[in-house]
Amino acid sequence: MSKVVFASDQLPAHLDEGARQRLWLDLFTDHLCAADISFFPDAPFYSRSEFLKLGDIAVTQLEANIQTAVRTQRHVEADTRGDYIIGTTFNGVSTLIRQEGREAIRGAGEAMLYTNAAPIASQLDGPIAFRGITVPRALLAERLPNFEDLALTPLAASPALRHLERYLAIVIDSDIDADLVLKENIGTHLIDLVALALGARGDSAELATRRGLRAARLQDVIADIRGRFADPSFSPSELARKLGLSPRYVQELLQETGSSFTERVTELRLQKARKMLLDSRYNRSKISDIAYACGFNEVSYFNRCFRRRFGTSPRHYRRDVGEPM
Repeated sequence: MSKVVFASDQLPAHLDEGARQRLWLDLFTDHLCAADISFFPDAPFYSRSEFLKLGDIAVTQLEANIQTAVRTQRHVEADTRGDYIIGTTFNGVSTLIRQEGREAIRGAGEAMLYTNAAPIASQLDGPIAFRGITVPRALLAERLPNFEDLALTPLAASPALRHLERYLAIVIDSDIDADLVLKENIGTHLIDLVALALGARGDSAELATRRGLRAARLQDVIADIRGRFADPSFSPSELARKLGLSPRYVQELLQETGSSFTERVTELRLQKARKMLLDSRYNRSKISDIAYACGFNEVSYFNRCFRRRFGTSPRHYRRDVGEPM
């Protein structure tokens, strides 16, 4: 489940631009699919690619100054991946896509379904920032018998699509191995969200909502907590309001992970304080200043929490652990 990351600035500097592009394309082919790719000629070649394989599915994030990408019948025959891709550009770039006699424009920020099991040609109007998920046809057919009818049509905006896109971003940016809840169920949750985004109905939709959508909402909650825990005014009601959920539902989601809102926020604040106490840049900072910077409103409460968590006071921790470093 490890993530593969490679970028143009990691390629050997002694190679000319053509050789660097060919080497990058070999890596791209190994992890996504074979294609003929051209780059905008009026800018230096650059790319950053991230690939995460999760069983039969894969998550991709790509930033590159790609101008065209063409997957011919030759590529399809040599590289027999029969996957479908839902992809979104998130940097204001639109894409003209042609496949199987059809033509469509994927606008900036729009998601679209297409397949690498048939020739396809894409032309971009600027350097791309793309994020998508690749799913085997069989997995989609189990959930949506007629899903191919949606190919090359911009997907309608919906809560499910929004959650899918946010979940993909979280997956790419997270340390998957460090998050057991995410790691153990991520593949199933992503398929659930894909099915809902493509319009699943009946039992399939009910299961996906109960499982995948709930998981996506949990990850939204956790991501927001990680981003805002140091705000002393941060509260479950504020978090719920921002995400369009009820405070009770937020607490229920968090209780399923074994940690309440308060427990998660306190732990993040304490870990930040611990790092600051060990950082020489804060040697002259008062304990109270560190406490406030981490989101604690009361120094006495911070001291009690710190002692309970680490077995000593912040002042002694700085002296006994920080100084030798």
